[in-house]
Parts: sequence; C-alpha cells; structure tokens
Amino acid sequence: MHHRADTGTFFRYVLPAMASQLLMGFFIIVDGFFIGRCLGDTGLAAINLLWPISAVILATGLGIGTGGSVLFSAAHGAQDEARARTARTAALVLLAAATVVLACTLWAAYPFLLRAFGATGELYEPAAAYCRIAISLCGMQIFNGGLNPLLRAHGCTVQAMAATVAGLFCNIFLDWLFIMRLDWGMAGAAGATVAAQFLSAAMAAFFLFRQRVLPFRSGRSHLSRRTFIQILRIGVSPFGLSMSASILIMFHNWQSMAWGGASGVAAYAVVSYALGAAQPLLTGVAEGVQPLMSFFRGSGDRGAEQKLLHMARRTVLIVSVVLFAGMTAARGILPAAFGASEHVADLCRSALFLSVLSLIPWGIVHLYASYYYAVTEVRLANLLIYGEPLVLTPALLFLLPVFWQLDGVWAALGTAECLLVLFIFFAEKRRKFTNA
Repeated sequence: MHHRADTGTFFRYVLPAMASQLLMGFFIIVDGFFIGRCLGDTGLAAINLLWPISAVILATGLGIGTGGSVLFSAAHGAQDEARARTARTAALVLLAAATVVLACTLWAAYPFLLRAFGATGELYEPAAAYCRIAISLCGMQIFNGGLNPLLRAHGCTVQAMAATVAGLFCNIFLDWLFIMRLDWGMAGAAGATVAAQFLSAAMAAFFLFRQRVLPFRSGRSHLSRRTFIQILRIGVSPFGLSMSASILIMFHNWQSMAWGGASGVAAYAVVSYALGAAQPLLTGVAEGVQPLMSFFRGSGDRGAEQKLLHMARRTVLIVSVVLFAGMTAARGILPAAFGASEHVADLCRSALFLSVLSLIPWGIVHLYASYYYAVTEVRLANLLIYGEPLVLTPALLFLLPVFWQLDGVWAALGTAECLLVLFIFFAEKRRKFTNA
C-alpha cells in the first residue's frame, strides 16, 4: 500500500470517516428521538445523565483501536510488516481483555455512578434499565469502536463506513420496534443500540479479516509487553478525546440543574444532541487523516505530513462554519423534534446559538489533538485532550454563570475552545522553533 499526500488520497480517507463518525453519532440521536417521543422530558434527561457510562465503553474500544492503528500505520510506512502485524494482533487482544474488565467493573459500579451523575428519583430507574443491558453486552460497542480505526489503517475506508451505515439502519428499525411498537422504554433503546453495534462490529470484523493489505494468514505475530504498552500509551489520547464530550456533559448537567433545574437539564439534552450531530463531522476529518499522517511520520516524509495537516485544517474550518450557519438557522425547530416542552424550547433558543458557536474553534482543537497523537507526540495531545474537560471548561462552567446565569453555562464551551486555539498557536510556534 503506497500513499500520496494529494487531494484524492486525502478525501478518499476523510469523506468515509466523516460519514462513519456522523452515523455513529446518530446511534445516540436516534435513541433520543424515540425516547423523547415516548417518555418526554424524563426520558431525555435520564439518557443524557447516563451517557458518560456508555461513553466509557465506546471510548475504550476507540482508544485501543486507534492506538493499534497508529502503530500499524507507522510500521507500514517504515515498511516493517512484522511490527505492523504485531500491532494489529495486540490491539485485538486488548479489545477482548477490555470487554471482560469493563463488563465486570461497570456492572458493580453503575448504581453508584448513576446517582453521582444526578440520576435520582424518577430518573434513576429508566437510566438503570438502559445501563443493565448496555453493560452486560458492552463487548459489542467495544469491538465496534475498535475495529473501525483498524479498518481505516488498512485503507478499507468505504468498508468501515458500510459497517456503520448497516448498524445505523438496524438501530432505527429496532428503536421503532422496541420503543414505539412494543413499548419497552429505555430497555428497548438499549437493546436496539446493542444489537445494531453487534451487526456493525460483525461486518467490520469480516472486512478486516478479508482485507488484502496485510492478510492475517501470512506470517505470525510476536506479541510483546512493549507493544501492549505502546498501544495503551497512544490510546490514552483518543480515549480522552472521545470521553471529553461525556465529561463535559456531566459538568454541564450539574450546572444546568443548578441554574435551570430539570428544565435546564432537558434543554441541555437537546443541545448535546444537536452538538452530537455536528461534532462527528469535524471529528471525522481528524480521524480520517490520522492513518495517513501516521504513515508519513513512519516513512519520515514530514513535507507530506504537513501538507495533509494543512488540507485537514482548511476542511475543518469550512465544515464548521457551514454547520454553525445551518444549526443556527434551525434552532427554532430542533427542540420540537425531540419532544421538548414549550418552556424547554424557550431555553433552547439561546442555548443552541451559544453552544453551536463553539463548533468553529472546537474543530481546530480536536484536529490538532488527533494530529499530535497520530505522530506520537502524546504529551501535547494529552495537554489538549485532558486539560479541556478536567480543568479549563469546568472552571468556566462554575465562573461564567455567576455573571450570566444559565447563559454562562451555554457560553463556557466556546470560551474554553477559543483559549485552547491560542494554546495551539503558541505550541506550534515553539515546535517550529525547536525543529528549525
């Protein structure tokens, strides 16, 4: 497999990844649509509060798969097939191990976690019903999240997208069947999601074992502790990148409840679904170009690496501006689509405008975070990825509402992203000076 840093190769990787990320986001959107229609504000608030648990499952698979993808692509760029094969096998072993560890750990912890996230009173039982099924069958989500980046690293970008498309349509049909027709509520939503993830993971596994870039049947993998550690070390960054949105949802839920009560949480649920529909398109640019940048870093072609980064940056800016304009125009009708009450819809108008404004700097920040771990500059990646949800945005979420009440909650994310863009600007200046 030979890569060129041209527009055709860029979009051959990026466009299917954008579609895949968008469709994976729709797994959650579809649940919210059907739950909002059947269970109203209570259902919307419950699924929003439990989302960090589901996100840990998905982020674990994505982190391991992406860590394996970075090692695989870099080894392939260096024409070291033995090391590439070892990275791929080690990633699959880690996905299986993660399934066992997470199923046992989360099953014991979910009652305490739900209450810590604010799922008490009438919100607890719907959230627990979802969690029991999602945790029991978490392996479906882990492998689905992990196999997609491995497929893209092998150049199977269209196949990765096809597996996601099949899973989405399965999820839509089963949500309609389980929630609307059979009236299974939150348990039905969880069952539909797990079944759809199983279909998507099974298709991804089939495509991976049938790909011709580095067939499984040729040669053996020599697993080592060092390979496992490398995958986990790199995987910490995409894990955090995937989890950051969920950590922020948790902090936003707390502050939305503090400044707006249950209506504030329901309004933020609509906001999080709207952002969940838009952000995956921007994430797709970063995830799509990652195998190419890892490949060129492995081959030592820094010129091609920088050319790809420039194309990705320009694409992210164009897409984010278009998303902001479209979602701002649609903010009057989005709350009704999720079955929100009139009062919640009133709160959503300013919430949606201030929140979608964050998309423009958000896309740049997440592109550079992906770029840094793609070229194994993990320290810079982790500063961006973990500094945002654990330090910067929580501080702003507690500070800004003191001056602007609920509007301060909505403005916190965009303010944090703008500050991180400044950080990237100075970090890039320093990197260029150091490498000169």
